[in-house]
Parts: sequence; structure tokens; C-alpha cells
Amino acid sequence: MSSQSSQPPVQQPILTSEERKEQLAKCLLSQYRFATVGVVGGAGYSLLKKSSKPGPWPMLAGGFVGTLGDFIYGYFVELMKAL
Repeated sequence: MSSQSSQPPVQQPILTSEERKEQLAKCLLSQYRFATVGVVGGAGYSLLKKSSKPGPWPMLAGGFVGTLGDFIYGYFVELMKAL
């Protein structure tokens, strides 16, 4: 005997190419948390290293790494939840 459930299979809505692009952009651009943490962390590092005067580079590097983290998280986690 085969074990089939009595529920019909769930149909996924068919999205057009434009709808998929819009959904991808929405998921990727809604992420900002990691970039914010990176910038704040870099600014904190700059303030704590007063003796060597690191300038804006730690803040810029933190923002860049955080932005990459936002894109990766948005694509692999948030977008997969939406699909």
C-alpha cells in the first residue's frame, strides 16, 4: 500500500519574469542590519584607536563587509523564505 496523503498538492503561483525580478530586488534591498552593525562597529573601533588615528577606513570596511552580508543573507535566507 502506498502512503499518500488525502490533501491535494500545493500549487505554487507562477510568477512572470518581471515579478521575480521585483521580488528579488525587494528581498535584497530590504536588508540593512549587517551594514549598520558594520558601520557602527567600525566607528567604535576608530574611536577606541585614538592613538593611531585610523581615519574612516575601519568604518568603510565594516560597512562594505556588512553590505555583503546583507546581500548574502537576503538572497539565501529571506528570498528562500519568500519562495
